[in-house]
Amino acid sequence: MKIDVTDLQDITPIDSKAIRRAARAALGDMLGCYSVVLVDDEQISKLNQQYLGRDAATDVMAFPFKDAPLTADDCAGEIVVSAQRAFVEARERGLDVGAELALYVVHGALHLAGFDDADAPHAAEMHDKEKDILAQLGYDVSRLWKPLKSLSRTDGR
Repeated sequence: MKIDVTDLQDITPIDSKAIRRAARAALGDMLGCYSVVLVDDEQISKLNQQYLGRDAATDVMAFPFKDAPLTADDCAGEIVVSAQRAFVEARERGLDVGAELALYVVHGALHLAGFDDADAPHAAEMHDKEKDILAQLGYDVSRLWKPLKSLSRTDGR
């Protein structure tokens, strides 16, 4: 599996290797090429408005390419992450921005892998999987994880 990382923001430095590792851990053995694009809040707000009709920034969006053939080289999906949101959230909570970015990437990758958090039972399953993956990657899940405030939030958690 190939993971392309594109950094289109200038808010915080990005560890592309850590981003790829987080995406791979969540995508497992899925075939295809995946793209992770790091943007700022303005860029992700525009995408959120365009594709979901929501006039707000969010932390992560996932775009599965459903018509893509699933061979090792075909692009199968894209994860768009607000590095600005990760930077602000990490700073406010005294966390490493890389850990916050990993959370967003894992969340987006799980959406591409077929997980859904639209209702409480599915959200609980997805978030348990996120915690397991992040712990396997060595992140302190007890500090990193922030419970859902409500299912109507516009961000991924």
